[in-house]
Amino acid sequence: MTAGLNDTAAQRCDYRTLLPDDASVYDRGVVEGGLAPEEQGWLRQQRLEWELRSGGHRSAEDLVSGHSIDIVPARWAKFHRWLPIDAAATSPLSLNRGEVMKVALRCRESGLWLPLLVTSFAWGWGNRGLGPTRLRWVLNGKGSSPGLSSSEIEKRLAAAVDALDQQGARGAYQLLSNAGKISEFGPAFFTKFLYFASRTGQWRCPALILDGRLARQMQGFWERRANEPYAANGSSARWLWQGPRWSDYRYQVYRTFMVRSASQLSESGDRWTPDLVELLLFRATRAV
Repeated sequence: MTAGLNDTAAQRCDYRTLLPDDASVYDRGVVEGGLAPEEQGWLRQQRLEWELRSGGHRSAEDLVSGHSIDIVPARWAKFHRWLPIDAAATSPLSLNRGEVMKVALRCRESGLWLPLLVTSFAWGWGNRGLGPTRLRWVLNGKGSSPGLSSSEIEKRLAAAVDALDQQGARGAYQLLSNAGKISEFGPAFFTKFLYFASRTGQWRCPALILDGRLARQMQGFWERRANEPYAANGSSARWLWQGPRWSDYRYQVYRTFMVRSASQLSESGDRWTPDLVELLLFRATRAV
């Protein structure tokens, strides 16, 4: 089986295990080459700034868990039965990854995953205007296009989590992109769902969030290596990371690069996790 289609808990979270067997010369070269010294320095500075905002030196897990997004609960009132917040509140409340994780754990216990879809979606949108409308399209359909029934959405979410458990993140990503697709629920948001769902099991290498902002950061890493010999016959970095729907292969390359980056950064002493790298790249006000 191609590497990365089966990266379950029994395997180590090692980029050499995750890198697809059919990785292109360009992708393999970028991943195996890892972060340049200046890129490592930039990420360490980003961590230091994030720690200062978070009250001082903290573990990678605590830094990630505390990553919060402000939302106005009243804007999401129609979905209150799935959300872990007071729907009557009219002023912004913070919802952090740790709180979304608690929802994911309850979903794991009940086997019902709609609460995680809704909560991770609201957390991902924050206070941006279209969020509740977009979620309504996911759950009820858009315009004259009828949506899936709640039971069918639950069935597809459960199948994705089963794929996550049995095959790994790439298999679950592939399912939600194709046979198990849910309308208006694209990779930028179903990878948030998969990320939190994957953290509820005995995972060494969880799913990671991939959206347009992170893809642009990846594009930058690939562009900075475009003059390397291994990139000579490869496609342009812009094309490789063009969204908003990336292939399951591209998603696996992304995960592999993030695992490789976390491993490199951990060599300095402080422990890094792939989702801490993801967080710092996402929140950066500029490209690396």
